[in-house]
Amino acid sequence: MHRPAALLSFNPSPWVRRSLATWSRPSYVEGILNGCLGISGPVWCHACFHVGRSIESFAHSDDPDSRYFGRGIGTALAQVSVHWAKEHDYEAVIAPGTPDGLFSFSVLAGGLPWSTYQTLGFTDETFETDDDLPEWAKGNVPPELMKDVEAALATGRPKREFHSKLMVLRLKNA
Repeated sequence: MHRPAALLSFNPSPWVRRSLATWSRPSYVEGILNGCLGISGPVWCHACFHVGRSIESFAHSDDPDSRYFGRGIGTALAQVSVHWAKEHDYEAVIAPGTPDGLFSFSVLAGGLPWSTYQTLGFTDETFETDDDLPEWAKGNVPPELMKDVEAALATGRPKREFHSKLMVLRLKNA
């Protein structure tokens, strides 16, 4: 019996809801759906870790509360989720690892950087690369994130390093 892939997600911000269709769907999603990973059993999927969105802050604003950043909450959520997936016989956990060093993108997308997933034992199994900027980094983002993109480009960051990576943790025989 195959279970559907699960999604850990919270209510995205209004900006993300307006723009999701054209914003950040990684190009590797179709490959996953077509079996490119060679995983035959159930897969648990991490999608959104919107840390800093508390009931108190949400009552006043959709902006995250930065007091919660840098405290390991997203990493702890990922660890507990992996543990749950192991206990429930999932074959693997997959996650979009956000571009390392672009904190503002991680916050907006509700993602963890690929380097965080690597420390948890995930491997980069992105099966296609693109040397151009992803669509979101071409201007379809809030102004504060676009400033971070422009600053990173000014330092010489390669355009391919703005893409999310497909992070995979294989659980069977692990």
